[in-house]
Amino acid sequence: MLFLKNFQQITLENFSEIDTAKTRKTIGELVKFALNENIEVYRVFPSKLIFILKRGVKTVWIHKALTSKASPIGVNVARDKQLTKDLLEKLGYPVASGIIISSEEELIIAKRTIAFPVVVKPASSSEGRGITININSEALLLESFHSAKKFGKRVIIEKYIPGDYYRLTYIADGSFAAVKNLPAYITGNGTSTARELIYKENVSNEERGRTRRLKQIAVSEKTRRFLASEGYSLHSVIRDGEKIPLCFGGFDGGEYIDVTETIHPDFIIQAGEISAIIDLPIIGIDIVTTDITRPLKETGGVIIEINGTFPDIQIHTNPTKGISRNLAPNLINYLFK
Repeated sequence: MLFLKNFQQITLENFSEIDTAKTRKTIGELVKFALNENIEVYRVFPSKLIFILKRGVKTVWIHKALTSKASPIGVNVARDKQLTKDLLEKLGYPVASGIIISSEEELIIAKRTIAFPVVVKPASSSEGRGITININSEALLLESFHSAKKFGKRVIIEKYIPGDYYRLTYIADGSFAAVKNLPAYITGNGTSTARELIYKENVSNEERGRTRRLKQIAVSEKTRRFLASEGYSLHSVIRDGEKIPLCFGGFDGGEYIDVTETIHPDFIIQAGEISAIIDLPIIGIDIVTTDITRPLKETGGVIIEINGTFPDIQIHTNPTKGISRNLAPNLINYLFK
């Protein structure tokens, strides 16, 4: 394959030169494993994290968790949350009822159909960007709609389903790992504002820091919307003993807790079916349920979405609590089988 000589070959020695901030997720895990397995790795563009992996006479292209073996149709379906929901519903999987809108006029109509509490999110986004949950007021609903619009013209408003958030990552060879996403919390003392409580948590909690178990809690637009869903702002004094969630999980300062050994087998079967149907070698399935050890039909839980392009396997390799599950070998070996 003479064309490969036109690209930069990556070795374990020069891998450290690649921007580590950008490779801290799935792509970094895959490239490092490949190099340690004596798989040839080539970087296609200096400014893009697009690589070609070569083992023997076979080559595979990867970008983040997107690979050249992924079905383009499956990728497009997974990128669109509404298409994903429609597909899952047709296949008989439980999803939250919702409507897709693009204007304030449509928002007014939608809120007559779907009673509070609701969730608002962009039709296409990842890592919780532009999402607001547990909305109980018209003011927050309108604000959340405009926040979601920053990430795309199409916005989904759907029924809020109470429960915990889980991510199940499944590889087409049958391997998997699962984590429970716990938000970062602040607990009121009756005298401090929310902003002060966040600062105190970041400073006083020895587990928080760049190289520690937990990330520091960021004060962002997402944080403000989480507070607003509970009826507070950054300037509000939180009642003594009241516990307020501020994010979705470890990405924003919460936790990723490994639950691979306790997740109900039904979820693994469903993940395998979905992966095969949309022809994607790796998928991340986001689930809301009150009990991951029981099937959704028993708990009233739902599948929220499928991530078929950017599932982050590092949350399984480095959970904030629980056993490390390295899925990189399984994915690479599957791609080259």
